Amino acid sequence: MAIETETKETELEKQVQAAPEAKAQAPKSFVGIVKSLASSYVIMAVLALFIIDFGLKLATATDHPAITMTPLQTPYRSWVWWNVRDFEKEKQAPDIVLLGSSLMMAAFHGGDAAMYNVPQNVAFHHKSVLLERLLKAQFKRDYSTFVFALGGEMASDAYAITDSLLTGAKQPKVIIYGIAPRDFMDHALSSPASTEIFKLMSRMGDLSDVAQESRGSIWEMGEYYLGQANFIYGHRPNFIYMQYRLTNEALRKICGYKNLDYVSCPLMIRKQAFLELPENNGPNEVLICPPSAADLVFMDNSGEYRYRYKNPNLKQFASQVGYLERLLKVSDKRGIKVILVNMPLTEENVALMPPNFYDSYMKTIESLTNKYQAQFLDLNDHKVFPKKYFGDTAHLNVPGGKHFMEVLAEKIGKDDRVAATIQNLPQTGQ
Repeated sequence: MAIETETKETELEKQVQAAPEAKAQAPKSFVGIVKSLASSYVIMAVLALFIIDFGLKLATATDHPAITMTPLQTPYRSWVWWNVRDFEKEKQAPDIVLLGSSLMMAAFHGGDAAMYNVPQNVAFHHKSVLLERLLKAQFKRDYSTFVFALGGEMASDAYAITDSLLTGAKQPKVIIYGIAPRDFMDHALSSPASTEIFKLMSRMGDLSDVAQESRGSIWEMGEYYLGQANFIYGHRPNFIYMQYRLTNEALRKICGYKNLDYVSCPLMIRKQAFLELPENNGPNEVLICPPSAADLVFMDNSGEYRYRYKNPNLKQFASQVGYLERLLKVSDKRGIKVILVNMPLTEENVALMPPNFYDSYMKTIESLTNKYQAQFLDLNDHKVFPKKYFGDTAHLNVPGGKHFMEVLAEKIGKDDRVAATIQNLPQTGQ
């Protein structure tokens, strides 16, 4: 009996000890799973983020949104931001839009500064008045222009501007696009989507058809898809802008500042700040002044262009040529005439390019213009644009800008096809 009782007690102890193990091994019920998830702070945080993200998306998607978000809501006011802001204010489409990099930018600002004999504010000056007057004198009718010539503009940027902005009620009749070899191959460019122009145009229009090829790494692609999937991440410039506005209002009320958009600091500090954040440009920051003795000073920027042209990237060149082809295609589809203008450069600048690159560039451009019935004007003539018209190896000085616009208008008049394009533009309102 004693042995039997002891055996039963031993079995009972084993059952008691095995009970927790059996409980742990038993499958959890649905209620148990829900309770486990509910007790997880990580899961709760993810769920809360999803609810907030979905709520914000709904709040901005209605006909009368509770929160208004626009592409121009950004704390960083780049040169392209100022252009787009003023383009959005235009009541009707311009007859002619000028595209190009800082080469065209310097020419058009310099031309108007020389014509008016007053400084031109880069943030607010977006119409080539000199070109309008020259064309009117030649063709006896009025023309309106708008200029999207911006520093660093690649062919991919020009395509992004054309596809996103130059459409519908704001569609011009003609695009005059000033191009140069650097617009197709620049060692300083990490990827087409990395430029400030491309980033803003991606918010202004739909560039999803080039989303993958415009991004140079898996990280850029991951960031793009995350922005597509997550409303908050995709609209982070808007939320930073809201924070920026609240901070500005607080500083105005507490410190008495009237306008924080204007740059008011010592020049050396601003130069350092510009290096750290080149996308943020104040409305009073850059003025192109009338011709003076300073325009005769030539700055040798060979080092900059030696870096831009080094390590020829034929893949990048082919990619940027593809963007130019897209620009020509979308323009042709919309009925916009395109005039490509080969911008003047110094002989020193051309000599810095990889061997045979300039000839290859010219053959490629001429082939594309023939394929899409675009028009081409070659203004890179060292006899027409001697060194005295340049401020450095690539950019025209103020007198050079005025000379460029005069030569451009003259070339337009002398080329029968180009002249017919400009002369036969429908009058505004027709």
